[in-house]
Amino acid sequence: MKRAPSQMTLREMFSDTERLAAELVEHLELGFIPTNEQLIRLVRVVPDGIDQRQVEDISVRNQAAELLKCDHFTQELFEKLDEYLKAIDQSVNQIITGK
Repeated sequence: MKRAPSQMTLREMFSDTERLAAELVEHLELGFIPTNEQLIRLVRVVPDGIDQRQVEDISVRNQAAELLKCDHFTQELFEKLDEYLKAIDQSVNQIITGK
C-alpha cells in the first residue's frame, strides 16, 4: 500500500504529483474529452434539410454512462492530485516557518 503524501519526502511528493498531473492530462485528452464530444455529436439536433438520423435511447444512455465513468475517474485523479498539492504546501510552509 502506498504511503500517505504527508508521510513522504518532498521529492517523492513532487515526483508523484508530476506523474498524477501527466495521468490527468492524458486521461482528459484521450478519454474524457473524446467521450464528451461523442455524446455531443450523438444528441446534436440536425438542421432541417439534412437527412435525419434515428438515435436510440439506449445509445444515448450508454454514451452518458461512459461519460459518467470517465468523470468519476477524473474526479478521483483530481482528488489525489489535490491531496498531494496540499501536502506539498504544508511541507513547504513548515520549511519556511521552521516548524
